[in-house]
Amino acid sequence: MTSSTETTMMPRKPLLNTRQISVAAVLGGLSLITEAFGLSLPGYLPGVNFNLVGAYLSIATMAAGPLGGIIVTILDSFTSSVGFYGLPFYWPHVFFLALFYKRIYSMKSTAMKVVGYWVVTAVALFIQYWGWFFLYVYVFKFATTIWPLAVYNFVGVIPYATFLAIYAFIPGFVLVTAPNFVRPTWNFPYLKWVTAASIILSAIAVASQAGLR
Repeated sequence: MTSSTETTMMPRKPLLNTRQISVAAVLGGLSLITEAFGLSLPGYLPGVNFNLVGAYLSIATMAAGPLGGIIVTILDSFTSSVGFYGLPFYWPHVFFLALFYKRIYSMKSTAMKVVGYWVVTAVALFIQYWGWFFLYVYVFKFATTIWPLAVYNFVGVIPYATFLAIYAFIPGFVLVTAPNFVRPTWNFPYLKWVTAASIILSAIAVASQAGLR
């Protein structure tokens, strides 16, 4: 007598659930509206505006993972002053934040959560900036190399510090005051490798405009 063994297949956890998709869609819609109605302060270059898009994509990444942040960037691009050109240069930031966010969220100390969030966001924004330098040199021809933009933003401090506040202050406040809203229950496979790949590809693009040849 033979017996057959039934194998029960465990259902795969979806990358996003309905709530996470809704959160990303709402924040993406707010980002789209913000850009469409020009609800921003003018920046230091055409197409560079100080608005809340960074806050929206950060909160979406926290609550819905990298795909949430990506959804926001896609919706934002429909009305962004740089269009879809800037789309992939947000993604290293999204992936880097997502890579460390679960660790930040699990910290017991509120103060450490806030510090950790600001530090990770500062690094993610630093990485993102270089991709945008490439965009402004290669696509929009605002400079012949990336270095004048790098000096202005990082040595001059104010532009970088302003964007850091946009990307970190409101999301950090949400993390402390509404932790259940940004609880990282999302799933994203191979996040470490995707993050590394996005940073490497961005670095290759940036190096092509460094004017070192």
